[in-house]
Amino acid sequence: MDALIVADTTKMQFAISDVLNRVKIDCTVCSNAAEARRAALVRPFDIFIINGGLSDEQGNELAAFLADSFDCGGIYIDDYVKVDMFSDDLGECGVVSLIRPITKSTLAETVRIVTVANARVRALKEQNEKLNAKLDDLKYISRAKIALMHSLGYSEEQAHKFIEKKSMDMRMSRRKVAMDILKTYEA
Repeated sequence: MDALIVADTTKMQFAISDVLNRVKIDCTVCSNAAEARRAALVRPFDIFIINGGLSDEQGNELAAFLADSFDCGGIYIDDYVKVDMFSDDLGECGVVSLIRPITKSTLAETVRIVTVANARVRALKEQNEKLNAKLDDLKYISRAKIALMHSLGYSEEQAHKFIEKKSMDMRMSRRKVAMDILKTYEA
């Protein structure tokens, strides 16, 4: 697991790195938002932690950018007033806001929660992609059945059996068979 740490003071960089190293997370440390944006373009990160009040921007824009662009959750740390202003918008992006000062145990627990949430979101996205692929397959197969029914006078059951048999005989996916049928009969 890889983390991006963005903090402008060496003390804060070390404190955050120490917490992440204890839970066996590799860290890339940046001291400003521009450096962090470049680092994020080079390699993906599983989590990010931003200590607000950076030298080149506040940090909330960076947090929203990272969360939206790279599908990773993160933690934004700042003073009460700024966290209060930004927490709703950042929460919608999947960023947890913490108010300074924080303890190492609070940070470690928040990192654990964010990594669990990130893993769950990734699993749901993978499941969604699989379901979308199945739905696409079914669309092609249904169109192929209709093409067989119109062109060859098959019933729906006959068209289904034809596609299944051809798929098994030719050792091809039903989608591939359906696409071949569509090329033949929809042309």
